[in-house]
Amino acid sequence: MHKANKKYISIIVGSLLILAAVIFGLRHDAGLYSTPVAQVTAITKTTSTAETDSFNNHDRRIVQHVRVRLLNTKRRGQTVVLRNTYVKSQALDFPLRSGQQVFLTHSKDGYQLNDTKRDTLLGGLLVVTVLLLIIFAGKHALVTLISITLNAAIFFWGVHHELALQGKGPWLLVGGLALVFTVLTVLFVIGVRPVAVCIALSTVLATALSVALGYGIMTGTGYHGIHLETVKYVTQQPQLIFFFQIVIGSLGAVLDETSDISVAIFQLPASRKERFMAGMAIGRSVMGPLIAVLFMIFMADTFVETILWLRNNNTIAYTVSWVMGLGFTQSLISAFGIVLAVPLTSGLAALLPGRGQEA
Repeated sequence: MHKANKKYISIIVGSLLILAAVIFGLRHDAGLYSTPVAQVTAITKTTSTAETDSFNNHDRRIVQHVRVRLLNTKRRGQTVVLRNTYVKSQALDFPLRSGQQVFLTHSKDGYQLNDTKRDTLLGGLLVVTVLLLIIFAGKHALVTLISITLNAAIFFWGVHHELALQGKGPWLLVGGLALVFTVLTVLFVIGVRPVAVCIALSTVLATALSVALGYGIMTGTGYHGIHLETVKYVTQQPQLIFFFQIVIGSLGAVLDETSDISVAIFQLPASRKERFMAGMAIGRSVMGPLIAVLFMIFMADTFVETILWLRNNNTIAYTVSWVMGLGFTQSLISAFGIVLAVPLTSGLAALLPGRGQEA
């Protein structure tokens, strides 16, 4: 017991030291940036003015006179005075506080505020995530981290490749990325085993069928009530981005479900019929929570915009249709995949040879 306590204390102390070292390093890494970085030393003056827009929304516009000290470039150590204007609601801007680090833009007119420097916070959160993964996942943590890193690298490569192709063959790229994500994740988590074939195949089939079903329904109805023009940050091919969000969003949930069903069935020394029925029972018990989680993920992305629409005197029905409609549709199509994955996975797992399977 004493050795176990010493082990846990060593792990906690070591983790805190690593976290402190990373935060300290990122806090003092301004020299690595070519963009001017400065630290706020004082807020010298603040003025506030009340504002009311055409929809009778009340806000306050606040102007800060900020003194900052440059942390890099040839003018390192010099003091600069800036103006930072923001509104109290902070919809598009933000206040500055003493000790905060910011990026600046340098022009012939002097320095202007660009954005806050967030690498310290993001790096700290990343280190905490990795440390918690190592502590609780143990030897499996490395495999998980490698899988996540590879998938992220492939995703960024895919986005870069799509930009280079200028919109040629996007559906093939989306399908290929989904297939690669699935196979890589299964191989790293499960390994080269018969159950991995079942998980990967059923995941890809269920996701493809759900997207095809959703596409068929919306094409048949002429996308009535679906406002693809509200897809964020898209000026071309909003339909592609809409379905790509569905594929990426639902792939993890479907993979989780097929893994639970497949691993459980492959351990059953029973007939194919009994294994199939067991898989159906497992699937029915897990698909409800998975659908609920996906629904909350898709809908949560619309909450901020929904509040803005309602604050600007739009009706609830109009706001739901234009803002929350896409999230609801995406969660519904993803639910198709979760439901379809149950019989697909159960059937494939029952057909493939498992431990002690009877004819």
